[in-house]
Amino acid sequence: METRAKVIGVLRFSVLTPTYYSERFETLEKTAEHLFSDERMDLRFRIFESLCLPSLIRQSDADFDCVVLTGASMPPKHLDRLKALLDPLPNIHCRPVGTEKHYQLLKAGYASIPVDDCTHRIMFRLDDDDALDIDFIKRTKHLASGLLDLQGADTPFVISYNRGFYVDFHDGENQSGENDVFDACERAPLSTGTTLVAPVGYPRNPYRYVHRALAQHYNMFSDISVPAFIRTIHGDNKSRPTQMGPTRKMKPKEISRQIRQHFGIEMEMLKAL
Repeated sequence: METRAKVIGVLRFSVLTPTYYSERFETLEKTAEHLFSDERMDLRFRIFESLCLPSLIRQSDADFDCVVLTGASMPPKHLDRLKALLDPLPNIHCRPVGTEKHYQLLKAGYASIPVDDCTHRIMFRLDDDDALDIDFIKRTKHLASGLLDLQGADTPFVISYNRGFYVDFHDGENQSGENDVFDACERAPLSTGTTLVAPVGYPRNPYRYVHRALAQHYNMFSDISVPAFIRTIHGDNKSRPTQMGPTRKMKPKEISRQIRQHFGIEMEMLKAL
C-alpha cells in the first residue's frame, strides 16, 4: 500500500474554554480575565513573536500546515495583532474559536486542514511559548515514512523529540538579569513537537493523553539525534516544567553553537527574552 501523509500542527494561543485552566479559576469570566490581561498578553506575544513563530517560518521543509487556535472573545486589539502576524503566512492559520470543550476544539483544529488524497496524518503539537528546530518537519516526515514501513500502515504511533534546551526566566530572581539557558535530554515525551502518526480516519490526536504518558497508549519512537526543542520556563507556565533526565552537560559555547545551527537564533537573544 502506498502511503501519502499530510503534516498538521495545532498550537493554542490563549484559548478560552471551561475545560482548560478550570483547576485554577472558578468561572469562565475569571479565566478570561487572566488569559486576556494586558500583562499576560505582552508576555505571550513577546515569546511567540521572538521564538515560536520564527521556528515555524524557518522550517527547511515548508510543506506543512499549522493551526493556531485562539479565543474568539479575545479583546480585538490582541486578536487583530495575532491575525496581522499570521495572515501573510500561507501555511499557518489563525482559527478563533468559541468556548466549547477543550479537546473538541483541538480535534476541530486538526480536522480543519484538508487531507486531499492522503492516507495518513502526521499530527504534531506545540505550545505558543516553545520552539522547534529548523529541520523538524523534514526529519519528522523521514521518521514517519520509515516507521510506517516498519510496523504497517494501520497502527498509530508516536514520535517524541527528547533532546533540546530550556530557557528559565527565573521571574526576576536572577541577579544577572539574564535568562538561564541549559541543555536537557528527557526520558519521557514533552509537549513540544510530540507527533502522532495515524490513518486519516483515526479520531484521536497528540493532545488526547498527557504527553508524559503517551508510551502507555502507543508504540513510541524517541529521537535524540539532534536538539529539537527550546522550551521556556516562566511565571505564566500552566504547570511548572520539570526536567526528567540529564541536564546541564554542555558548556555554554557548545550550547550557543548548537542553538545557532539548529534553530537559527543567537543564545544572547534567549538570555534577554
